[in-house]
This record gives sequence, structure tokens and C-alpha cells, in this order.
Amino acid sequence: MHVGIVPPRRTACIDRESSVAQACRLMREQRLGELVVTENLDGKPVPAGVVSARDIVTRIIAVELDPATVTIGDILWICARPATPADSVPDTVERLFASGSDALAVLDFSGKVAGVVSLDDLLVALVSAGARAHPRIP
Repeated sequence: MHVGIVPPRRTACIDRESSVAQACRLMREQRLGELVVTENLDGKPVPAGVVSARDIVTRIIAVELDPATVTIGDILWICARPATPADSVPDTVERLFASGSDALAVLDFSGKVAGVVSLDDLLVALVSAGARAHPRIP
């Protein structure tokens, strides 16, 4: 089973130098729970990780830091490699656990951000595949 069968959730991208306050506004405007954080590499934005609303609440708001001065890059602790449609779901679950992140960016076959996939999304796919492979006998 590959990540390509798990529909990625819609997302938006934000540069790692943007403030947390800017990220919050973008999340509100787009009605999103996470953003793909990008950084410039050879003049092109590439995914560096994912930041979630939970990250903002636990790392900024709860410790009373100023979201206007803290950057998204400051709270992007672990830069996890994005998932691709060809990655296996079990390997992607392991990568998520190892990174301590809630979600990974998903790149399409051309290398552009297609969305995000969460641990919950991947676990649902695994359970669904297991149920189809082993139907209950009445």
C-alpha cells in the first residue's frame, strides 16, 4: 500500500521566515489546521516541514511568546522529508513517528506540494486495507 492511495488534505505553503502571526492569519483565511513550511533552495521554495495549529498553541501561545516576532522556522523543530505517492504507508508512518510531527507534506510526481497527510489519515488507510484484505466471516 502506497501513500498515493491516501487522499492528501488541502494545504497552503508559508516561508519559514514568516511570523507565527502571519501563519495564523493564513490558517484562518484558508480554514486550515496545518501549513507546509518552505525554504528557498537554489531560488526555489522546497518543503521543510509542516507546522500545525497545535504546534502554535503549545510552543508559542502556551508559553506566552509573541507570535508577531517568532518565525515559523523557529518552531519547525524537525524537518521531515516530504512523502511521495510512491512511498509505502508503513514507512511513512514510521517517518512520522520518528519526526514527532503530526503530518507530512505530500509531493506529487512532479515534485510540487499536493497537500498534507497526517498520521490519522495513514492509520485509517491501513485499517481500511486490512478490513478489505480480511473480511469478517458471519
